[in-house]
Amino acid sequence: MEITIRPTQVSDAAALCDIYSQPKAQRETLQLPKPSVSMWTTRLENMPTGVYSFVAEVEGRVVGNIGLEHSQRPRTAHCASFGIGVHDDFHGLGIGSKLIETVLDLADNWLQVKRVQIEVNSDNTAAIACYKKFGFELEGEAKFGSFRDGEYINTSYMARIKA
Repeated sequence: MEITIRPTQVSDAAALCDIYSQPKAQRETLQLPKPSVSMWTTRLENMPTGVYSFVAEVEGRVVGNIGLEHSQRPRTAHCASFGIGVHDDFHGLGIGSKLIETVLDLADNWLQVKRVQIEVNSDNTAAIACYKKFGFELEGEAKFGSFRDGEYINTSYMARIKA
């Protein structure tokens, strides 16, 4: 299976809507249920400065998305964070890893980012294991850090510092 990573385009709005409508994607990201294509179109048309978005394609189908946000504040310009989503039917195939490799290359080799930080649901052991594979370390946990399926859950904070 060949995975192609490319910059996100406004024409990807429907595919992103589909990805983030999936049960696992809704459960493990901070997206709200039932997103609309128009909401995604607006987001993609109004990408803020310092945000870099990529999609993963398999056989021409968009099956994953990652957005890297490079801080534009002078005292934190060495920091970035990302959010990622993979279509439920494509978990465990290396798509998330390819997307993460893409933004880490951008951060390390082009944006002069020293610290990449992420927030992850503390019970999302698969994502935590994936992030650790890329050198992310657990820095702490926020009790009741987010709200999901009618209950509060803990949020883990992880970061990777470029050597």
